[in-house]
Amino acid sequence: MEAATAIPLTDKILHLKNIEIFADLSVNELAAVASVTEEAAFDEMEMVFQEGEVGDTLFLILEGEVAVIKDCNAEREFELDSIGPGDYFGEMALFGDDRRSATIRVKKKARFLTLNKQELQEIVREYPQIALHVCRVLSMRIRRLHGKISTQSC
Repeated sequence: MEAATAIPLTDKILHLKNIEIFADLSVNELAAVASVTEEAAFDEMEMVFQEGEVGDTLFLILEGEVAVIKDCNAEREFELDSIGPGDYFGEMALFGDDRRSATIRVKKKARFLTLNKQELQEIVREYPQIALHVCRVLSMRIRRLHGKISTQSC
């Protein structure tokens, strides 16, 4: 992981508005979220995190592309999805203490905004409607992924 250049708060708000999980939030809610995000950059083929690791961070993709990989066994992995700008990953870490359910590997050099679980919990105390919106969007995403998985297998 390399250091990313500083993004002004107003630009962070605009980026967040273009990411499904936050798209319908008010400007005040977006500003609250943007104020606690941090930036990160990864090179091609770099591992963001590995299946089974403990995690507490949501990654919001600004640039680049990542592969969502499920490790089937020692010799085989299955690419569940390939996602790019405007998408996100690591969302399950925001709501539970479970380990990462998939590996994320960078396919094209990527820049992210990251949101830590603790920071989100603090924001939700002030703006509880954020949690409702995030849960609604995550529920839709889980349904889409279940559909993909049911048509393919490791």
